[in-house]
Amino acid sequence: MNNANSKRGGAPVVRVSAVLLVMGGVACVAAQAQQQDGLPTVEVRAARENDYVVKSSSAATRTDTPIENIPQSIVTVPRAMLEDQGAKTLSDALRNVSNVNVIDQRDANNVVFNIRGFHAGTVVDGVAMKGNFTDQESLVNVDRIDVVKGPAGALFGSQGVGAYDTAGGTIAITTLAPVQESLRSIGLKFGSYGEKGLNFDLNTPLSSDWAFRITGEASNSDSETDRVFFYKRAIFPSLAWTPDADTKVVLRLRYLDSTTLDYSGLPVTGTLNTSTLSLPRTTNIASPDLPPTTNQSRGVNLQWSQRLSETWEFSLLTAYNEVELDQRGTWLTDTASSSGCFGFGSATVASNTMCGVRMWARLKTTTLSPSLTARFATAAAKHTLNVGVDYEQTRDDEFMVYANGTGSLSSANVDLANPVYPAWVEPVAPSSPDQRNRYTSTVAYLQDQIDIGRWHLLGSARYSQVKVVDVNVASAISNITTNNKFTPRVGAVLDIAEKLSMFAGYGQGMRVPGFYLFSTPPKPEQYTQKEIGLRLKDAGGVTATLALFDLSRKNVAISDPANSGYYIQAGRQRSRGVDLDLRWQATPAWSWIAALSKQTARIDEDSDSTLVGKQLFNVPERTARLATRFDVRSGELAGLGLGLGLSYNSRLPGNSTNSFFTPGTTVWDAQASYVVGKARYGLNIVNLTNKQYYIPSSYFLGGQVIPALPRTITATANFSF
Repeated sequence: MNNANSKRGGAPVVRVSAVLLVMGGVACVAAQAQQQDGLPTVEVRAARENDYVVKSSSAATRTDTPIENIPQSIVTVPRAMLEDQGAKTLSDALRNVSNVNVIDQRDANNVVFNIRGFHAGTVVDGVAMKGNFTDQESLVNVDRIDVVKGPAGALFGSQGVGAYDTAGGTIAITTLAPVQESLRSIGLKFGSYGEKGLNFDLNTPLSSDWAFRITGEASNSDSETDRVFFYKRAIFPSLAWTPDADTKVVLRLRYLDSTTLDYSGLPVTGTLNTSTLSLPRTTNIASPDLPPTTNQSRGVNLQWSQRLSETWEFSLLTAYNEVELDQRGTWLTDTASSSGCFGFGSATVASNTMCGVRMWARLKTTTLSPSLTARFATAAAKHTLNVGVDYEQTRDDEFMVYANGTGSLSSANVDLANPVYPAWVEPVAPSSPDQRNRYTSTVAYLQDQIDIGRWHLLGSARYSQVKVVDVNVASAISNITTNNKFTPRVGAVLDIAEKLSMFAGYGQGMRVPGFYLFSTPPKPEQYTQKEIGLRLKDAGGVTATLALFDLSRKNVAISDPANSGYYIQAGRQRSRGVDLDLRWQATPAWSWIAALSKQTARIDEDSDSTLVGKQLFNVPERTARLATRFDVRSGELAGLGLGLGLSYNSRLPGNSTNSFFTPGTTVWDAQASYVVGKARYGLNIVNLTNKQYYIPSSYFLGGQVIPALPRTITATANFSF
């Protein structure tokens, strides 16, 4: 490993912060000089048009609540921000939220989002999405994204299946719904690496009670990596019925198909370490005839809200979702490795074995969530009481089969200096899935939000019963358990001044882990977060949340030292730090975004004592996002918008042993748009300076790297009619 890869970089953030301070100081000096010179002070008042600030959310409490009254960090990415920044992926959108990891598209089938160092669950229209591949949601149908930091008592369902894990928090996506207005738009895009795409949004009222909407997209692109492509098809029909002011029913359907060529990344030798070999960034270690990987998501979602009286409201959510992944991949391991094809990340220069595997998974989830909400007053206290039940049943069928039984595709060695990759050998799929797990969770919850003068209090309790049937025929496992867990959540907000408040919160969450081989039935993982913070609400155009947090995770699945290939629950991990999310509407035309974090995320306990104290895989100690946008509102250039941003990560551990790190980086992006009539034209540039660097690959939990996205340019055109 080059010594440069271990250096920590913080200067870019410091420099930009200094610029902001200087700008503020200049403004203050100018104002004082104006007064001292005896010139008249002119006070201009104009309504701020801050499209980046959302005032309320139901994502953190399941009731519509002013964000300043929620005793927990919650940050919203509205649709306006997605459009202004030309976001194409969920990762593009979430870079505007502090302490959320970046996911490369080539790694999207292998990893989920982290918040504050731990996995986050993804929720779409109130329903938890299951699986390892929840980061590929289409943005064409997204109205807003709420990021709730911390477990929050596991708000949406209680059962973690695979990577559905709310230890770090919840990414709650709200999609577009039909409205009583005719809306028609179509969008086109063209860009680097043969990118091309089409999207549409059609909404029409059918009568005074009914409305129909359909959105969708079709896109294709190649990438810097040889033969790796991205193909997406998505369609989202929805129907709304609103017969009166007290009743609303929305039916949503979804179909999402993402296809790519599997990519395992590149070894450290030849990338971070070039003393003996330098691999081209375009290198793809794959069989020449490797079949594509497909990922399909289908579902139906019905939401019914009914006002029963001035006090009570009833709601019902029911949904069915199905996800199917068929992934085929290849990688290299050192022929001298005693682990064979399990020695991922050990590839050297001259003598390597090419391995192949097929992983197939299908998850089917049925959700039923009725609830009652009451709003009433007792003496000086105003209550918002929410009581309900969450029922969720998931069928989890999977298999993972290695080529030729051992994984090796050929007896011939592969030399990275002059590679000749063997042909693909299709693994023999079992007649029925090896893993046939069934998860049933039933949850009862009670929550009360109390407003008393300057105080806003929250208390909730969730009681979960989770039944798990964990069957893996290939490993002779049949674990059947019933798990019961009480998860509390309490918090308080104090209004210090009209625009300033402080909050404190405590919350727990849990899941029964899947996707691991346990020789004895697993017990629930447990998450606990303690948090205190300050909030500004439109103070001089600034809306911000500053939070100190302490987040821990115990009963973590770790390797069983006495039983190779199996796991035990004896691990403990902890993340502590501070994060800041700020939106500043400097003028009606000029807006700023800041998202900063500093944390320590470490392994506290593990069966391997050498891992204790290590930094969590792919979790940075510092992150920053600064972005600004100026929209011309009048004159000859009216309709022109210009944006500039930077994203910073400190160095990233490339594996759990911290044997190598990818360097800290600062990457710039820029946007330009022009609105004329009912047309909007855009130009979006990612990695403006074409910085060449690497990030960790999550393939088989790390050990290799991915050449980060180079400069890419996308031109867009959107027409409303």
